[in-house]
Amino acid sequence: MAETFDVIVIGAGVHGASTAFHLAERGAKVLVLDRAAAASGATGRSSGLVRMHYDLKAESALAWRSYDYFVNWESRVGGECGFTKTGFVRIVPQDQEANLRANVADQQELGIPTSIIPASDVRRLAPMLTTDDFNIAAYEPDSGYADPTSTCNSLLAAARRLGAIYRPSTPVDSIEVESGRIVGVRTAKGSISAPIVVLAAGAWSGALAKSA
Repeated sequence: MAETFDVIVIGAGVHGASTAFHLAERGAKVLVLDRAAAASGATGRSSGLVRMHYDLKAESALAWRSYDYFVNWESRVGGECGFTKTGFVRIVPQDQEANLRANVADQQELGIPTSIIPASDVRRLAPMLTTDDFNIAAYEPDSGYADPTSTCNSLLAAARRLGAIYRPSTPVDSIEVESGRIVGVRTAKGSISAPIVVLAAGAWSGALAKSA
């Protein structure tokens, strides 16, 4: 008889680990499967930027909501994420200044601490940069970077404390469908049942998506 879960998450990168954590926090019975190990794909190769400056307001809103996690990681998630505040500067060519100003205005409406600064301020913040080919930049003093692997592993550990199950070295062969509905996944060790499958397998997502 196949095992049964509320949700199966395919992929134990930072997206899969975060999904498992938030679902387990809400009481779901979650299984996380990964073809190798946590953070072994794109997550482990990420630069880990923690910033709110994006071209789309919706992305900035999501990043701003996420920022609270990084600055309160120990109490919110537990473990370490390695967040280091460095400040963030976005430099654009002169012909894109209007777009930069519009983006910063959108972000300020969301409450994000960001501003437009002149090139002279960029020179003061980062003396190693050449600043004679642009006029302005966006500046977020509270942004920085985190350690991607620590972030992923601590999210996964928190999910497991909440009851989620994690199985590394368990590649998923296919997503199983019956009568047009997801019913689980198939691995080399057999089928596992769940009415919901979250596909967070990064570069391997395409082939698995086609299987459904």
